[in-house]
Amino acid sequence: MDVFGNLEIEVHQNPEEFLDGNPEAEEQLVNVAQNAFSKEGVPTDDDARAHLRVPTLVTAKDEDDNYVAFSGLSRMDDTVYEVGLAVDQSLQGKCVGSTLLSKGVMEEAEGDEIFGYRTQNPNMYACADNCFEVYPQPEDHEEMMEEVQALGEAIDDEKEMEGPVMKEAYADIYDGGMYSEVPENSDFQEFMYGEEGLNMSFENGDALVVAGEVSESEAAHSLARAARKSDYEFTERGERIA
Repeated sequence: MDVFGNLEIEVHQNPEEFLDGNPEAEEQLVNVAQNAFSKEGVPTDDDARAHLRVPTLVTAKDEDDNYVAFSGLSRMDDTVYEVGLAVDQSLQGKCVGSTLLSKGVMEEAEGDEIFGYRTQNPNMYACADNCFEVYPQPEDHEEMMEEVQALGEAIDDEKEMEGPVMKEAYADIYDGGMYSEVPENSDFQEFMYGEEGLNMSFENGDALVVAGEVSESEAAHSLARAARKSDYEFTERGERIA
C-alpha cells in the first residue's frame, strides 16, 4: 500500500478473490465508475463490474476508508491495455487518475512495452499524455499508426478504423457514447473533435485509439511526478492538473 495526499493506493493482482471477499468494496467501486461519467446509467452495473475483474486493479481509498477511484489494466495481444479508469467527480483534476494509471502500468509492464487505450474523453487523453508519450498527437497524427490500428483491431475487429479513430465504437453499447456531452478540455477537445483535428463524431460514438511506448522505469518516474502533483493538490490546494 502507498499513500499519496490523503489517499491510500492499493494494487490487486487478479482481484477476483479481493472483490468476492469484499462485496462492499466492489459496490463502492461500481458507484465510483457510475459517478465518474455524466450520462445516467453509464456504465451499466455489469459493465462496471467487468472492468474491475482484470489482471491488475489499482484502487484508491480516502481517509474515511471509502473507495474513490480505480484503474484496471489487462493485456491486449502484446499491449498493456488500460481497460478502465474512473475517479469520483469530487477528485477529478487532482492527479488521482495520473497516479493510478502510472502505478498500474508500472505493475503490469515487463521491460519495454506498448501501452494503449480507447476513449471519447479529452481529459483521459490529457491524463495519459501527462504520464507518457502517446500518439496520435495534435501535431503528429501518423506516429505509431501501425500500433494504433493493430490495437484497434484487437479491441474490436468489427469496427471501422479511420486513422486512429474507431468509428461508432460505443454506438451499439451506450447509444452513441458514454457521456451526455463532450467533456470540456481546452488542450485536446479541438484536437479530437474539431474539423481541423481528427473530426471525431461524439454523437455517433466514435472513440480515439491511443498507443505509446512505455517501460517499467518510465512508469515509475511518471508515478513519482503524479504523486508529487497529487500531494501538492491535497496539501497546498495548488493549480488543478489533470
